[in-house]
Amino acid sequence: MIRGPRSTSPSGATLGWLSRPRSPRATVLVLHGGQQHGPGPTSWRQPSVLRAWLYAGAIAGRARSADIGVAFLRYAARGWNAEAPVADGRWAMEQIVREHPGLPVGLFGYSMGGRVALRLVDDDNVRSLVTAGAWVTPTDLAHITPTPALNALLLHGSLDRVTDPRGSALAAEHLRGHGATAVVQTDLEDGHAMMRHAREWHARAAEHLATTLGG
Repeated sequence: MIRGPRSTSPSGATLGWLSRPRSPRATVLVLHGGQQHGPGPTSWRQPSVLRAWLYAGAIAGRARSADIGVAFLRYAARGWNAEAPVADGRWAMEQIVREHPGLPVGLFGYSMGGRVALRLVDDDNVRSLVTAGAWVTPTDLAHITPTPALNALLLHGSLDRVTDPRGSALAAEHLRGHGATAVVQTDLEDGHAMMRHAREWHARAAEHLATTLGG
């Protein structure tokens, strides 16, 4: 459940909070999936949004015990559309950093949200990253510039036929090449929705974010 009012960007993206401690030690931004092209608005009924929401609930449950805030961004448009979600993600980061200056930030991205999250790791506040079934292409690597402080976990079902697990492996290798810590886990037989082993995926994502952000 979103707590308190939502913020809305000039593009129409919305940012709401699932977990909002009075004195957080860190924050997590959750980024949902989408599609390659799609100018229409996002909706809570869209599967990629709902799937990220399930992850967000698990992350928020673990984060509350660690005094970590968790925010959920809903993009203005459904598609990648020449990187439109990246602009929404940077707007969300600005809101979070303005409200909690100096606090470390963690990112979680499902599918296309993983692609967005990887573009945001150039922010000095980002210390932790989890992607799940991330959409990564070789052309993305030139736009991914993490800081050495980043600790990343890239999750991918071994049976995914929508996004290629090799993309997560490629991204992890690239992150390590920039001095970041990056681990790939593709050990569970699951498709792109990652529902067969949902509880395990959720636990891994939530625990990584909480522990690497000091919880």
